Amino acid sequence: MENVVTAIFEVESEAYKAFSEIRSMPFGDGYAVAEASLLKREGDAITIVDAFDAAAVTADDTATGMMMGSIVGILGGPLGVILGAGTGALVGSTFDSMDAVDSVSMLEVTAAKLYDGETAIIALVQEDEPAFDAAFAAYETTIIRHFAVDVANEVDLAREATAEFENQLRQQLRAERKAERAEKREERKSKIKAHFDELKAKRAERKAAFDEGKEIANAQFTSSTKEMLGTE
Repeated sequence: MENVVTAIFEVESEAYKAFSEIRSMPFGDGYAVAEASLLKREGDAITIVDAFDAAAVTADDTATGMMMGSIVGILGGPLGVILGAGTGALVGSTFDSMDAVDSVSMLEVTAAKLYDGETAIIALVQEDEPAFDAAFAAYETTIIRHFAVDVANEVDLAREATAEFENQLRQQLRAERKAERAEKREERKSKIKAHFDELKAKRAERKAAFDEGKEIANAQFTSSTKEMLGTE
């Protein structure tokens, strides 16, 4: 049976040791490991610490396999954050029932159950269940299995959901920028209008002052003229 097996470790150093052992011996009694990744959660971010693809031929025998790369990419992206936040209570409250956990997707379980500071090994395994558990027998772990074909389908759906999420986010950002530009446009329009209103008010003040000065000058001229003519 081909499975994706997730082992969450209580002790970080044990996860590193187990991963090293699996890499050095990917074939065991009743199981074969095709791909494996060592992950760690820090805050909202799930990052890849190490990985190998047993089928890859590289200088240091280190590579991220196709399925593991997809899983890590999704868990480390925005969808992984959403999945972790959305199902944490569900997974935590039902974890004693393995049937309940298995009914939740692999991505949801991993995103929700891998807590801040914890490490996990995710492996693509062909096994006679639960043969691969022997690789973790010496360590304190929580082991979860999902059929590999179901995980592959889930990865495809998650990619589509991620693309849709990113598209919606872009549309939202565009709408916000458009609204922001419209708001700034109205603000600038108001400032320009206020500038002209201020100019008009100053012009009116100057005109009023000029008219007042003119009236005073005319009155003084009239008074002086009358005095000169002796008409008063």
